[in-house]
Parts: sequence; structure tokens; C-alpha cells
Amino acid sequence: MPADVPIPYEAKGVPIIEFVEHNQANFKTVTWKVPDSVQYKGKVIYVHGFAEDSNVYTEHFDNLSQNGYEVFFFDQRGAGETSPGKLVGQTNEFYTFDDLDFFIDRNFQALQDKQEKFYLMGHSMGGGIVLNYGIRGVHKDKIKAIVACGPLISLHPKTKPNIVARLALPWLSKVVPSFTMDSKLDYDYITSNERWKKYIMAHQKKLIGSLSQFNDMFKRGTDLLDPSYAPKFDPSIAVFIIHGSSDYINDVNGSEQFFGLLPENVNKVFDKIDGGRHSLFVENDEMYKLVLKKTLDFMNAY
Repeated sequence: MPADVPIPYEAKGVPIIEFVEHNQANFKTVTWKVPDSVQYKGKVIYVHGFAEDSNVYTEHFDNLSQNGYEVFFFDQRGAGETSPGKLVGQTNEFYTFDDLDFFIDRNFQALQDKQEKFYLMGHSMGGGIVLNYGIRGVHKDKIKAIVACGPLISLHPKTKPNIVARLALPWLSKVVPSFTMDSKLDYDYITSNERWKKYIMAHQKKLIGSLSQFNDMFKRGTDLLDPSYAPKFDPSIAVFIIHGSSDYINDVNGSEQFFGLLPENVNKVFDKIDGGRHSLFVENDEMYKLVLKKTLDFMNAY
């Protein structure tokens, strides 16, 4: 970690870091416990976005835990300390869901009260993953509610690859699935919070993924707009989608379209944050307070 750009937030809690092996990967996991002085309300299993790691969410996870919600996070295969060096970006659709299945079940087996269900929360790529999980997740019966922040359903026109590259990606991902490339995302699109943007730019100089990873995460979003697929969302799971109106990475219109396809018997809430950029959980202080309140209000209701 560059000494001149530390994590721009002083946490009240202290996370527990553990490395867990599964299917030939050594996963970094981070757990934020609820303080003894705070009433426990539930457990969040968090699925991060493309090329992210746990440090980016230090402020958000600390706030969730200080408000009664224990948080479990893992650097996904292909990202963070789970997959350094040549392993960056090396994942695919099978691993994405198999790894998540493993960690949901592992957390479930550790519960004292087996009647408890989890909150599944995800951002961007992770938002697309958790929304798909509400439809086809192996352990979706263990989930009480899903929170998707700026989910990757449709890329914004300012970020979307040119049509030739997009059409070629499914073929290329089969021919050279491990080939990696820089997504070249615009850091100004991520957040208007200067302290977090400075940190992200210092620690994630290149946002790299494999062709297989790119293809699979784009297809996940396309699936969510399929009128024969989205209505299969499990009606026993409440869902909250929160998306910034100024998200130029993932298009807020995609979230609105998917929300409209959800069955009427699903407890669902959609909230568009005026002026919000892509990463609402690290947005400027005023906006983040609003986003945190809306997130906690939803979770407290379920």
C-alpha cells in the first residue's frame, strides 16, 4: 500500500481477516463484527464489483456493523489478494457462482440460529451477481433480502465497448478466455468523493479483467433484461435497487427496466439517487449519508 495514500477513513471497528481455501484458490475474507454495545440485526454477505477489494469498503462496512449488521466480504477469484499477479481477472461464470455458493453455505453452517437468513449485498458487477442469485442461486432459500447498488445490467453509452468488439467478445472469450485487458474505466465516473477517488487511483492503477470475465459479466446483465428470465426472481426475497442518476459506467435505465420485469408479488424498492455517480457506497459525504440511511431503512424493514 503506498504510504502517501492510506485508507481515507478511520474505522471504529477492527475487521477480522482470514484466508480460506476453496477449489484451488486461497480467498481473502474480511468480517466486520457488530460491537457488543450494539444490537445485532443480521448478517450481510457482500459481493464486490469489478477489480475491487475490501479496503475500498472500509467506511461502508464499518457503518453497517456499527448499525447492527455483521458484514462478511471475500476478495473474489480473479481480484484482490485472492488472485495476485498472473491470476488477476482469471475467473468465469462457474467459479463466480460456485465460490459464492461455498461462502453462503459456510456462513450458514456457522450460524447458531439456523432460522436466520442473510442479506446479500452487491455493487456493480457484484450487483448483477446478487440479482441473478435471487433467480438461480443454489442457496437462495438462505437469503432474506438483496441490495444491489449500481448493478451491471446495461453499460452506459459513455462506457459501452464499440459494437464490433462487443459482438466479437463471446467468440474471443472461448478462443482465448484467459487473455486480459485493461477496462480503461474513467475514474471520474466512479465517485465525486475526492478522498476515495484518490485512494482508488493509487491502488487500482489498471482495472484488468480476462475476456472470459468480461463476457460473463456482460451476459449476466443481458439475462436480467430477458422477459422470460427476470420474472423468475424468488418472491420470498425482498430486493432493493439503488442507482445514481449520473452513473456513466452502468446505465440507470437498465436497473429501471429490470425492476419493471420483477413480479408484483416481490417486495421491491427502486431508488434513483439524483447526481449519484457509480460507486454510491463511496460517494461524497452528504450523498453517502443519504445512501446509507436508505439502505439501513430497507434492511431494518426486512
